[in-house]
Amino acid sequence: MRYLKVMLGLVLIGGFIGSTLAAEDNRMKEDNVHIRKWNKFANDVLKLHHKLIKKHKHNIKKSIGGYAGNKEFYIEENFISEKTGKLLSKVQWEKANPEVMHTIEVYVHDDKGQIQRDFVAAYLPDYHNAPVQTLITFHQYNGKLHGFRTFDASGDRILERCEGKYKGKSFEFILDEDELYEVSMGDNPIEPKMYKLCVGNLPAKVGKYITPQ
Repeated sequence: MRYLKVMLGLVLIGGFIGSTLAAEDNRMKEDNVHIRKWNKFANDVLKLHHKLIKKHKHNIKKSIGGYAGNKEFYIEENFISEKTGKLLSKVQWEKANPEVMHTIEVYVHDDKGQIQRDFVAAYLPDYHNAPVQTLITFHQYNGKLHGFRTFDASGDRILERCEGKYKGKSFEFILDEDELYEVSMGDNPIEPKMYKLCVGNLPAKVGKYITPQ
C-alpha cells in the first residue's frame, strides 16, 4: 500500500511538472510569435517611410536627443514635405550604433493634408529584442472634432480619443483598454451621438493596415 501511495504521488508530481512545462512551452511560443510580429511591423513601418520620402520631395531636420542617463542617445531625423510643410515621418537612430533604429513614426495624409493614419514603433534604449510599443492609429474629422482609434501590431484596440470643439464648446475624451472593454460589453461612458461624431466611422479592426500603408 505504501508503495502504491508513493507511486501515485510521483505520478501526480510528474503530471504537475508536465503541465507546468507545457504551459511554459506555450508561453515561449506565444512570446516568439509576438517578437516576430512586432519586429516585422517595425520593419514594415520603415519600408513605408522609405516609400513616402521617395514619393514626396522633402527636407530633413536633424537633432540629437536622449534620456537622463544618456542625453545624446539618439539622432533624430524629421522628414518634412516641401509642398505642404507637413511631417511625413520621424526616425531616431542610436547614436552609438547609427544603423540601429530606436523609434519611428510615419504619417499618411489625405489630399487636404490631414492625417489619415499613422504608424509608430519604439524600442527601449539598448534593448532591441522587440519593440516595446507599436501603434496603428486611424483618424476621423468631423467639423472641429478630431477622433483617433489606435491598435497595436497584434491587432488589439488599445485607445480611443477625441478632441476639439462641438457647437462652440470644447470637447475631449480618452478611453483606455479597460474602458474599451466596457464599451465592447455595451457600457459606453460617452454619449452615443458624440461618440459617433468622433470615432463612429473608423475601422473596428486593423485589417490590412497591420501592414503599414
